[in-house]
Amino acid sequence: MVEVGRYLVALSALAATAVAGQDPLGEALAGKVSAVFEQGREAVVRIESSDRHGRLTGTGFYADPSGTIYTVTGVLGDCTDITVFQGVRKFPARLLVADPRTGLALIKVDANTPFLPMGDSTSVPLATPLVAIGYPRGNSETFSFGMATGFDRQYLNRYFRTTHIRASIPVEPGLGGAPVLGLDGKVLGIVVAGTGGNAGCYVLPINAAEKIHTEFTRFGEVRPGWVGVSVEDMPIQQDGGPRAKVAGLDEGTPAAESGITDGDILVSVGEVVIKCREDVIDASFFLTAGDAVPVVVLRDGEEMMFSIRSILDPAHSRESGTPVVESMPRFDLDGK
Repeated sequence: MVEVGRYLVALSALAATAVAGQDPLGEALAGKVSAVFEQGREAVVRIESSDRHGRLTGTGFYADPSGTIYTVTGVLGDCTDITVFQGVRKFPARLLVADPRTGLALIKVDANTPFLPMGDSTSVPLATPLVAIGYPRGNSETFSFGMATGFDRQYLNRYFRTTHIRASIPVEPGLGGAPVLGLDGKVLGIVVAGTGGNAGCYVLPINAAEKIHTEFTRFGEVRPGWVGVSVEDMPIQQDGGPRAKVAGLDEGTPAAESGITDGDILVSVGEVVIKCREDVIDASFFLTAGDAVPVVVLRDGEEMMFSIRSILDPAHSRESGTPVVESMPRFDLDGK
């Protein structure tokens, strides 16, 4: 919060300078946002699909030069056909992946395409300026501007499968699936849900989307991993250290067979540092079935590392049967 305060103070100082007619903040910011829009607009597409509810429209963007597109399941429904519009060009598209855990969808056109460079969503601090590019209400491409205002694991008593970026970007129907870029033009996330009457939105971090894309590239399907460990919170540590304790290991699970025991304190799972029980949500999302993940625990004051090979999440087959149109709150972002 201190850094946010400093950032806002700096903005206030720049605004005062603008009032005095020196180096106007508005002109400088408009120039940055306009440059991001002009650089990225050719790789952003309008998507139309048909399902049992009628015609849907929304936004997507090219993730690579071979025609792979990121969008959201709410734009596709239980689609019977998908059409992609890139300027004056028009392509039929096919569905590759519809992930009910995140609401992310991958579709593909058979064409050589422009694409957006991917950023690193783990390095997004509060008050980061963000630009979303999309097709509101099926109109021509435009942009919305805002900032990162928070990082949430749940909304309306429902947990996300990984932490989402909360942004002050106003959204309209048709902006579901829009890329959210930093001022360097790199994608930091994807608009998946509107909040507060669509005055703001939730953004799926691009690292989470890339995890799904990578699994599809490797295996031709999504393979969420599972190690079979239950955890509970410990009292807050005075030194701010880890406070998530292993509280259950089912017999025969990868975690149980690794040597981890009840009472071990989780320090890290893969690249995710565990400070509380809810951090395990993010760590679990980034597991891939069949891959080994390093897990560090604290036992009797000593750090120990275990390598655990995750298996396919037992919940995956149940989730895979969920209609994609019902998999995520739609928050009026589809373009019906």
